[in-house]
Amino acid sequence: MTKSKLSDIKVGRMYFRYADHFPGRISSMYNLSSVVKAIDEKLTKRQLNMFKKDIFGHFLECRSFPFSGVILHNLLLRQVAHEEDSREDQLWFQISEHLIRLSIVKWCLVTGLSYGVDTELRDDKKIDRLWKTYFGGVHRKINIKEFDALFKELKFEEVDDMDALKIALFYFANRVLNERKNHCQINFDWLNEVDDIQYFRNRPWGLVSWEMVYDSLDDTLFEKDEKFKTTRLKNPDHNIEKYNLYGFTSGVQAWIYEAIGGLPSTWVIKTKNKIPRIVQWKPMASLRINFAEVYSFFNDKSRIIGFIRDCAVDSLVFDDRLNSFLCGRQHTMSKSMTDVDMLLIPVNLDDAHWVVARVDFRKNKVWINDSLLTSRDDKRYKLKFKPLEVIFPRWLEYVGFYNIRPELRSADPWKVIAVKSAPQQESGTGNCGVFVLMVTMYLMFGLRLEFNDSHVEYFRKKIAVDIFNDDIIL
Repeated sequence: MTKSKLSDIKVGRMYFRYADHFPGRISSMYNLSSVVKAIDEKLTKRQLNMFKKDIFGHFLECRSFPFSGVILHNLLLRQVAHEEDSREDQLWFQISEHLIRLSIVKWCLVTGLSYGVDTELRDDKKIDRLWKTYFGGVHRKINIKEFDALFKELKFEEVDDMDALKIALFYFANRVLNERKNHCQINFDWLNEVDDIQYFRNRPWGLVSWEMVYDSLDDTLFEKDEKFKTTRLKNPDHNIEKYNLYGFTSGVQAWIYEAIGGLPSTWVIKTKNKIPRIVQWKPMASLRINFAEVYSFFNDKSRIIGFIRDCAVDSLVFDDRLNSFLCGRQHTMSKSMTDVDMLLIPVNLDDAHWVVARVDFRKNKVWINDSLLTSRDDKRYKLKFKPLEVIFPRWLEYVGFYNIRPELRSADPWKVIAVKSAPQQESGTGNCGVFVLMVTMYLMFGLRLEFNDSHVEYFRKKIAVDIFNDDIIL
């Protein structure tokens, strides 16, 4: 099927009917583990420590991450038509009776790569310096395979440490985030950009890598079904279609592990709870995984434990009011977002308990006011909120918040902190909703949070009277 035939596909339906599914195996143009291994082996101890602390450093934990083209092929067979979102590209897939969505926000959460506004290169005084110094000069053409060999031949103990870091960052970006066929030329622009290392660090690599892999994922399978049928008519022994995928395919693989619960341990093992999520997983050797096994699993709802996001097949439209408020498109609250430094958000934990998150845009902090804090295991509790440190700044970038509040953009990381002095309720009383309302009201008026569970009955009556009199201030 070609994309020109997609206009008749209804929203919520798969592009490829089950009857048109075919066995396939994707070949990735790189191996994340081999790139990590090369960096680990070539850099000196000091240079490697510098790399670990930089923007791609967390990927050094992915020392064993074999690519599974069979799992990814089975996912692509299930791509679903969806309503277009003008704010972002996204991909939908149907697994059993459920839909899962891959978007830029989920991509950045899984990969740990940043998402923001790209800027222009500031320093053009170093054009071609690294190229001339280490790779034979500007008149030499270098393809990906040749650069890989040059990197492994370079004597890093004789290279300036900062130059070594720049070359390693470029090597990772070019081999992993921008992976293509070996005969393609390396991205010489990036080799110049990394010489202005602060600019290179500030680039939105989550967005850059997402745009590359999105185009590859969205287009790669079309016409492969017809090719498989045609080839099989000529050769009855042709039982699997092989093709290539470009970009950061291991990031997509890690998202699959996160999005679909209950994957067999013969495919992947979760080794730790850590952010970013890609470092939590250890995939098994792909040769042990066959098409029929994966195909059967993706169709069997009884074997799938859960999803990052469950939704009905026909429910592909989402409430955009909060996003519109944050980016200044709609003034749905009492104040415009251009005048707000603090945001109060009710947060539900495990469908059982409500807390208040106080977002401080100037300090890059999210303060959690939990009325059952004293009854919680400290380590597990912190781990529950840890993803917010990644999600929240990505969300602000995603909706365009910093476009209207550029003075609040900061390189400082976001932190989520539990307020230990938050008013506490008695366990089992079910008073968390009242505490959320009262904490919100007190914070709005700058009052000290000096109340406890004994005041709840009064608060309940006050809230009821205020609602009855249409005088509620929340």
